[in-house]
Amino acid sequence: MPNFGKASALRDELTPMLALIAALSSAGAWTFGWDNAWWGGIIGNSYFGEVFGQATTTNGVTSYRCMLAGQTAHWGGRRLCFYAVAFLSLIGVIVEATADVNGGRYYQMVGGKIIVGASIGIASIAVPLYLAECAPAAIRGACVNAYVTIQALGSWMAYCCLYTLVDGTGRRVWLIPICIQLLAPIFMIAFGWWLPESPRWLVEKGRTEEARAALFRIRGARRGGYSPDEDLTALVQAHEDQQAAHNNVAWLDCFKGSDLLRTSIVMGVQCLQQGQGLSFLSQYLIVFFQRIGIQQPYLIMTIIGGLLTVLTSVGFFTQDYIGRRPLLIGGSCIMAASMIALGGLTLKSVIPQAQSNAGVGMIMLYLVAFTQSWTNIPWTVSAELPSNRLRDKTLTIGAWSGYGVGLIITFVQPYLQDAINGGVGFIYGAIGVVAAIYIYFLLPELKGITLETVDAMFDAKIPPRKFATHPMRAQTAATSVEASAAAHDAKRSTDHLEKEAEAV
Repeated sequence: MPNFGKASALRDELTPMLALIAALSSAGAWTFGWDNAWWGGIIGNSYFGEVFGQATTTNGVTSYRCMLAGQTAHWGGRRLCFYAVAFLSLIGVIVEATADVNGGRYYQMVGGKIIVGASIGIASIAVPLYLAECAPAAIRGACVNAYVTIQALGSWMAYCCLYTLVDGTGRRVWLIPICIQLLAPIFMIAFGWWLPESPRWLVEKGRTEEARAALFRIRGARRGGYSPDEDLTALVQAHEDQQAAHNNVAWLDCFKGSDLLRTSIVMGVQCLQQGQGLSFLSQYLIVFFQRIGIQQPYLIMTIIGGLLTVLTSVGFFTQDYIGRRPLLIGGSCIMAASMIALGGLTLKSVIPQAQSNAGVGMIMLYLVAFTQSWTNIPWTVSAELPSNRLRDKTLTIGAWSGYGVGLIITFVQPYLQDAINGGVGFIYGAIGVVAAIYIYFLLPELKGITLETVDAMFDAKIPPRKFATHPMRAQTAATSVEASAAAHDAKRSTDHLEKEAEAV
């Protein structure tokens, strides 16, 4: 495992196939980013309000959406989830696009949003899960970061589209951004067949030779050459160990033994991502800018969106080099300070222009910190923390919990904003302080260790704060493959002797 934590890991471990897999499988993330941005922007458009009535965000009503992913990923494989994302997205966009035929029907627009939201929910589980299972441990964070980087790209492109339409009238104001959403599902339907299935899922289903072929296809072009045998042996051994200990897997198993702590951490990270202001900024930022007297909010959001796309891409390097814990703790501290400052600057109903401008600066500082920490890392650690046998279920529970917090914020935010204006920043700032403390005490450092090592360390009841320095981290990483290989070789020798005996 020589590349763990090294700056050269991405160069050495990333293959062209793995890069293309990360980009193609993240098509649903592009829809996620576009969907949040175009809706959060269009509700501030006066003509849209005239046709459809006074709109509110629908992000919260789709909090159920991620529950669809767990069983689909377990039963039909990760690749089947991508087709489900594509077809649901297509149906939802068509429903949205026809909502203004013979008059604006807001309920139909919401119905289409819910269907698109269902596709996004499946993508938010299936894509990080798939990328974490396909990627080598040394660059797992970088590969999962593709999900949020493409999501940020979708948001920025939506803001660019809205900026060109902001002063317009007619159906094109909403019809153009709605129909552009068709690009991602069409792309996935056309090229999704080309994605290899997750090697881990294939091993779980007993399709070992297909898993070997998938591993070689994904990592075969690695610098210095690659043989899938060691990785495959480790996967098979890990699966056999899990089967021996837990033959049947149920949802309640996520809350038993060491899996209880792991599930709790995943839920906490997902809830804190939303609780620090994500739903507020993704759904209400245009409206908030208008309330505090900011001119040209759509132009500002277009600039911010482009900046965030570039900054989010830095996560391809930082997660696996610096680590998960330092980035999350540092990000929470800066985000908390920014939100508290924003609350102080925009608390009053009448705000001087200089204070409004300073408030925009605080939001930009918050977003810069967010892109380097809480944008991408929660999805990485949520895919890393669960045990192999419960990965899809635990990730589903965690994401559902996060979207549940988003639901609460979605409905409470307008009332809070009416009551205390920018004072909502004090609330999100306080949650940011809680997040930093939570990460310090409960989140283990998972940089550069295999998923099998994560299982072993949790089963050994090592305190999460000790993961980064515990000797088992290095010992397990070095010996797990050797032990698995020895067990595999012993089994092959036994089988060979049995066949010889039968022949005699």
